[in-house]
Amino acid sequence: MELIIIRHGKAEHAGVVPGGDSARPLTEHGSYQFRKVAQWMVEHQSCPDLILHSPLVRTTQTARILQEVAELDDDFCHPQNWLGFGLNLEKLLSFVSKTAYERVAVVAHMPDVARCTSELIGGGYITFKPGNAACIQFDSVITPGQGSLKWHLSAPLF
Repeated sequence: MELIIIRHGKAEHAGVVPGGDSARPLTEHGSYQFRKVAQWMVEHQSCPDLILHSPLVRTTQTARILQEVAELDDDFCHPQNWLGFGLNLEKLLSFVSKTAYERVAVVAHMPDVARCTSELIGGGYITFKPGNAACIQFDSVITPGQGSLKWHLSAPLF
């Protein structure tokens, strides 16, 4: 099983759009960069079977870009309130362990994506700039410390 952890793409600064932090959309450049990350996933047969995302605008837009590039139906892209700020790793692992999907993508926020990735691979610190993605592979039980970092993409490289 593989879990792809994604930080949303680069978003507008707070105060630029009405609605506060939760309404901040991706910038044009953020959308472009993440589309390139998603295309890399397609080219390397690393597309998810299921996409879960925070309900905030910027994570929803990031998830929709991945959904479009991966050519997934709407049935395979779902907002989850618990993926908002303060992501609960136990809830994530409980949800993922009950699915039959081989590769699940999670689109969320900093510092949650870095913290969860670190816990899943047994320590260290992975930097997540906007649009970055990391794939964690589990050979058997999906528990903290049992994952191996398979790849990590930096959106600013695209």
